[in-house]
Parts: sequence; structure tokens; C-alpha cells
Amino acid sequence: KKPSELPKVFNVWKIVAGDKVAVISGKEKGKEGKVVRVIRHQHRVIVEGLNLVKKHVKKSGSEPGRIVSTEAPMHYSNVMLLDPVTGAPTKIKMGFLEDGSKVRISKKSGAIIPKPERPGASDDAPYGPDKDTTGDVVQQATVSAEDAELHEKLKALTINGIITSPVRLKQMVREADRAQYVAIKAKWAADLRKFGRDQKLKGLQEAVDALKKRKAEVAKANERSQGAS
Repeated sequence: KKPSELPKVFNVWKIVAGDKVAVISGKEKGKEGKVVRVIRHQHRVIVEGLNLVKKHVKKSGSEPGRIVSTEAPMHYSNVMLLDPVTGAPTKIKMGFLEDGSKVRISKKSGAIIPKPERPGASDDAPYGPDKDTTGDVVQQATVSAEDAELHEKLKALTINGIITSPVRLKQMVREADRAQYVAIKAKWAADLRKFGRDQKLKGLQEAVDALKKRKAEVAKANERSQGAS
């Protein structure tokens, strides 16, 4: 594809499988459902029980062919997460907790929207005794005093009450650089406008000076002609 035809890339996917969403556009607008699948390379999601289409299933052995209803993918931009406080669709922003973990925050209520737990996943159950960390390894110090000090400094950096992380710190630097670029560009534009005004004033002044000089020359010529007569 040509560069102009490349699809938009979402750097951060804010909707994941298991999320409860509302459809905000299309034939299913106003309905709610659970995301059962995210198709990232197509920028689409499949919502349980919504956007149904008829699909023909071919005959297989003794099973006859039949028509079934199945969910078709819909574009990522057609759905929104639900605010846990108001229950209404909401835009979200990403933030960080004090421990550095990234969370989704509702722009309407400011409430955190937790990601759904994956089926079968458990923070309490280890994979197996042979794969669990032994006690002597757990007791070993793996963070130096310098690392701890740096971590505390990073935690002290806050924006709108949200604790930042090293990733957020890099983003802050980029935003600061952009702010500086915008300021320099604005000053350059102002200087350019001032230069244009100065050039216009200079041109007008030169025209006035030339007119005065011409009037003086005419006056002298008149004086000489009167003296000669």
C-alpha cells in the first residue's frame, strides 16, 4: 500500500477481551455487550450477541448443512467502555498507580476501570512447586540503594494526581520538547510578522523621504528661476 493508504495504528489498546462496552455507532448503536475477541491487526472487536450475521455451515458427514447466526467483527472506534460509576459510555485515559502499574481511568468520573481477569488466571496459584521461587532466592536483595532512590524520585513526579513511571517520564520529556518547539515556532512567526511590519514602515518612510527630497528640489528650482528673472 501507499503510505497514505496505511491503516491507523493504535499504540495502546484500551479495550480488551472481557470488557463490557456500549456500541456508539452503526446498526447496533445503543446496545451493550461483552467483548469476546480483539482482532488487533484489523482494528476490530467481536461483541457477544451483537452485529449478528447469517453463516452457512456445510454438510459434514452425517451432519446436514445449516444456517447459523454468528457475531461479525465491528470496528474498534464503534464501541466505548462503560463508566463503572455512571454506567454510561466514556472515553478513557491511561494513568499509573503508586506501584507503577498502568490503569484505565474514566474521563467522565475519574474512576479506575479495571481490566477483566483472564479465565483460569490466578495470582495466588503457582505453576508448580518446581517452578515456584525458593525462599533463599526470595530473601536475596536485588534492588540497590541507588535504584530505590531513583524509584522514589520517579514516584514524586505526578501529573493531575497520577503517579508517573519511567515510561511516563519519557513521555513528559517528549511533551516538554514539543512545548519548546511550539514556543520557538510561535516566536519565529511573531518575529516574521514584526519584520513584515518593519519592512512596510521602512518602505513608507523611504517614500515619504523621497517625496520631501523632491519637493525641496522643486522649491530650489523655483527660487533659481525667480532670481534669474
